[in-house]
Amino acid sequence: MGRAVRPYSLKEIADITGGRIAFGDEDRLFTKVNIDSRKTLPGDLFVAIVGERADGHDFVAEVRDKGAGGAVCEHPVQGGDPGPDGFGILMVSSTIGALRDLSSHYRRELPVQVIGVTGSVGKTGTKDFLVSVLSQRFSTYGNPGNLNSHIGLPLAVLGIDAPYRYAVLEMAMRKRGEIGELCEISRPAVGVLTDISASHIGVLGSIEEIADAKAELLEALPRDGLAVMCGDNEHIRRMSRKATCRKIFYGFGEENDVRAVDVRSLGSDGSSFTLVYKDDRFPLVVKVPGAHMVQNSLAAVAVGLEFGMSPHEIREGLENAQMSPMRLEVRRQNGLVVINDAYNASPKSMRAALDLLEEIKGERKVAVLGDMLEMGSYGPEAHREIGKYAAGKADLLVAVGDLSIEIVKGWNETGTRKTSSWFGGKEEAQEYLGNILRRGDVCLVKASRGMGFESIVAFLDRLGEL
Repeated sequence: MGRAVRPYSLKEIADITGGRIAFGDEDRLFTKVNIDSRKTLPGDLFVAIVGERADGHDFVAEVRDKGAGGAVCEHPVQGGDPGPDGFGILMVSSTIGALRDLSSHYRRELPVQVIGVTGSVGKTGTKDFLVSVLSQRFSTYGNPGNLNSHIGLPLAVLGIDAPYRYAVLEMAMRKRGEIGELCEISRPAVGVLTDISASHIGVLGSIEEIADAKAELLEALPRDGLAVMCGDNEHIRRMSRKATCRKIFYGFGEENDVRAVDVRSLGSDGSSFTLVYKDDRFPLVVKVPGAHMVQNSLAAVAVGLEFGMSPHEIREGLENAQMSPMRLEVRRQNGLVVINDAYNASPKSMRAALDLLEEIKGERKVAVLGDMLEMGSYGPEAHREIGKYAAGKADLLVAVGDLSIEIVKGWNETGTRKTSSWFGGKEEAQEYLGNILRRGDVCLVKASRGMGFESIVAFLDRLGEL
């Protein structure tokens, strides 16, 4: 969903996208673009996207009835005829292409400076920290929710609805070339590269291919730009040469420009650490649990320092950061602690979540783990390794999904006598959890987004209310 700073006429949109107005008032103005018929409001321009699960063209008549001002289509639709309501239809060769062209044009009109964020893990947390820190001094926009894809990012750009100083835009990809395309739209001046790991290895084939794909952000930065990179990662160190601008590394290692030392876990309350930058040292606190969140926060600290922010401003930004949902949310319900990390999963983020499970005080540590998708041929081995790791962190394992039988195998290969269980579906797992969980337990719920583990979290929330 996007609301532009200035209105665009249907004719202007046609000129930008190379489309043809089938009918409608060419002077009709639009300030908001939407691709979700459920959220489309009167006056909106609805872009009919052909998706994997649904075709937006099937909902053109519906949004017209709701008062939308027009629709962008790539093939004829029901409701696609002139009428007294002045509803307009713009025909294009590709609605996704039209969305990209419109957002690119809009971005060129904005005076905002874009900070692009990508990486295998930690993108959203890093974006959230950046927005919170920079907002202490500057008007700052961050792409909402998961608007970070070839469809989502154009909507995020169109959502920049005020003269912000900075826009922090998260960028995701599943193949080579996608980050480059997103950079063509967003034109970042600052690039933040968080990490390189085995996420999407089943699609791209190797860590090296993943690194090359992520490095497209570095290649897109202007010579007077800034590259901020996680220096703890050897792949990022190797790819850093692709940036022709100034470079800053952050992390835990001594070789980094911005680093955290004396890191101390506060359990579910987060972590404290000392920030080292040049000749300065000052204490900071991150109120989000997990040591990897300290690493993510360092990217925001580095950018803040480079933008001339004070330690006090940076401290306030970190301590008041609001994280996006389903990412290491710690919930407490009548003695049951639930760690909701159901948004996504990779081997590295699985280990980080299990580390947090171990840290939080509780009677028993229960790991509810599901499939890590897009692992390709590496999938079985990756799941077995997670099972072995989990055996050292949790007291009980509940594995759900086809691939997760390998997590159980890895758990059992350690020789542990601790209980593990496997279920093909979430409903069976929920029934089992309802019987075994008790007050004082700490329960981690984590899997790839496609597994839909938020339903297990909702079940546990209800269980904790009983």
